[in-house]
Amino acid sequence: QVVGLNGRAVSGALRDTVHVPPMSLVDVALDAGEAARWMLHCHHMPHLASGMMTEFAVTAST
Repeated sequence: QVVGLNGRAVSGALRDTVHVPPMSLVDVALDAGEAARWMLHCHHMPHLASGMMTEFAVTAST
């Protein structure tokens, strides 16, 4: 769920796609399920080829 844009709280309908303007920050809340390394990417192949793919790491809370 998108919960913030550029440091400001947002609310509204749940969505799994969000427009992120250049140099912007989007905060999301999610349940990753377990500690692991997860891939985050765009499903358009030309976008993947130009670098629109990254990973994020979920660590176990203590």
